[in-house]
Parts: sequence; structure tokens; C-alpha cells
Amino acid sequence: MPTETFQHLSSQKKQNIKTALLKELSTYPLATAQVARIVKTAGVARGTFYKYFADLVDAHQWLLMTVIKDLDLHPERLVQQIGRAYDHEAMIETLMKRIQQSDYAAFLKNYYESNEGFLVAQGIKYQQLERLDAKQWAIMVLCHQTIQECLLNPGDQQAIIQRLGAALVGIIGG
Repeated sequence: MPTETFQHLSSQKKQNIKTALLKELSTYPLATAQVARIVKTAGVARGTFYKYFADLVDAHQWLLMTVIKDLDLHPERLVQQIGRAYDHEAMIETLMKRIQQSDYAAFLKNYYESNEGFLVAQGIKYQQLERLDAKQWAIMVLCHQTIQECLLNPGDQQAIIQRLGAALVGIIGG
């Protein structure tokens, strides 16, 4: 996560860095993304970038957490209140609209296409999944997979969300 130095930047400088990161990490997988392009776009020195972030993976994680916060994508909320399958289906449909209307759709698509597996290979885990019971975990996995498939196959979104609903009926009922 960003250093204390980053936390004290002006909102404009933070925005410039966020915009540069978003552009780079929406276009390139983490494995081929370049700090050089980011700093050029942000208008900061390369050394300055490393005063803010340990490395590019650290910067990606900050941006991902920012996107999650900005879009209100908190995974635990998907499972905290296990309602009807229809409730989850409607929530994912609304969430997909928010994503598609945001500046983050390409970043999230690239995350699912390239970066999620890369981060797992780097040993980066999301601890909240370990705190879920079996039913919550199943719902979380299905919702996550649905979001991924919708981003990667936007033309099939309605069918994908309906399949989620049908799967959840089997787990939690209508």
C-alpha cells in the first residue's frame, strides 16, 4: 500500500498518479506494465514513484482497493446478508451497470484477464475469503465468477447473470 509520503500529497497529485496508473493498468497486464510510462503520464520522477509505492504490484493493489471503494464493490457485502437468489442476481446486475458506467471497466477487465492470476502467483491473497462459512464462500465464488464472465463476455451478460440466479436457487433458495 502507498507510503505515508503518498498520503500527504495534494489531491491533484494523487489524482494525476491515479489517472496514470489507471491508464497503464487498463491497457497492459502487470507483467508488461512500465513504471516509465506511468511516471511520464503522471508528470513525476521515477524515484518519486518509488517514494510512494514499493513496486508496481503495490501500486496496482492500491488502485484496485481504490476502485473497490469507489464502486462500492466490497466482496463481504455480497454475502453478509444471505437473502434470496433473486436479491443477489439483482445486486450483480446493478453492480455491472455501475462498473460499465465508470472509468474502471477496462481496468477490471484487464484485472480478470491478466492480473488476477499474476497476483495469485505472486502470493497475494485476499484474507476476507477465509472468514466466510461454506455457504457464504460459495455465493462469493459464484458472484466473483459472474462479474468476471460479464466483463469478459459483455454480450452474454444477461444469460450469465441468470445462470448465477439459477445456481444460487440451489444454494439458498428462491
